[in-house]
Amino acid sequence: MDKRTPVTVLATLHHLHGQTSFYTFDDLARIIRTIAPDLLGVELTPTDLESRRDQRIKQEYPRSVFPLLDEGLCQAFPLEPSEPTFSRLVEMGRRAQEALHRRAPEVEEAFGRYVESLYETLFGWWASPLDVNSEETDRHFEIKHKFQAAVFGPEEHEGWEGWNQYFLDRILEAVAQRPGARVLVLVGAEHTYWLRKRLREEESVRLVSVAEALGGETA
Repeated sequence: MDKRTPVTVLATLHHLHGQTSFYTFDDLARIIRTIAPDLLGVELTPTDLESRRDQRIKQEYPRSVFPLLDEGLCQAFPLEPSEPTFSRLVEMGRRAQEALHRRAPEVEEAFGRYVESLYETLFGWWASPLDVNSEETDRHFEIKHKFQAAVFGPEEHEGWEGWNQYFLDRILEAVAQRPGARVLVLVGAEHTYWLRKRLREEESVRLVSVAEALGGETA
């Protein structure tokens, strides 16, 4: 019998759920309800989770997630850090971006065009939540972040790694506290490649794909 804790990582599109027909806020809520996790990792700080503060970008929380939590569907745990860690990690990326803007604005502009092209390509290809949560999508974002680290430098890379490592530590903490619980983790689509790769390496975790977690239900 497999005693590892099942963990599924589900990519979200933040406010863009409201601009798609293939992965809407209702679709996201339906997927969470179908998976029916015991524990739900959310891309919020402890304060934002407790207060149910409105989110300008991460609109999936007031639109899809908070109503499910209010129903008592599952127990949520925050993935994002409180201060001062939150600002320290944010500032690392900001400093790297400002430094590139001063040093080589033409490179910054070229990278921006690449990101626009990438998202245009993905939104032209994605046709379902399973497409957003596919290995192909993960490969695109892994390449994007390797390129981003090369363009913006080591502080950008360190900040990105720091965010994802913090997420991973919170997930493993939840797994240790509730071994065997069904865990679902919600993160923006660019984070999923990183977390899935690391979770596959954890002996206490059985990484469950979104398709498997849905048990044959259509995503």
